[in-house]
Amino acid sequence: MMSPKTSRSTPWAALLALLASPVVLAACVHPAPPPAAAPDPGMAAMCPMTVPGTQVFAADTANGSALTFTTAPDRAAELRIRVHAMGNMHNQRHAGMGGDEKMGGKMMMPPPSRAWVEDVDGGARISMTPNDPADLLKLQSSVRAHAEHLQRHGCAMRPE
Repeated sequence: MMSPKTSRSTPWAALLALLASPVVLAACVHPAPPPAAAPDPGMAAMCPMTVPGTQVFAADTANGSALTFTTAPDRAAELRIRVHAMGNMHNQRHAGMGGDEKMGGKMMMPPPSRAWVEDVDGGARISMTPNDPADLLKLQSSVRAHAEHLQRHGCAMRPE
């Protein structure tokens, strides 16, 4: 029997449990789908593109690149949470990485870079600056390609 304290859960916990349970059950009953077809369950839970009505736009900046995510005003708070999480994930994954590495063996990473997030009308913007200024054009190209992928396919991993 669950105590009243453990029966409570945050909306995030409920969402994660809901997203994770079919994946766990499917893994037990069926062979795993090809990696290119299956989004990372952790990424799906925080993917900005899963907020209904979200659009993403890439822009080159003088020192890097930016992705701006926008949606309807009543969904902007949720979108901002996800974009901030995406910025944190970017910084964690890029700490100490060399260029041309793959994330999970499936998606080319932009060159090592730092990210920060700022709220904008209707959403948030994640800006990135390469650790090595010589990687500026590579970062800008990678971010533009990532925006196009996000707009078309959401957060599903790219095939190799």
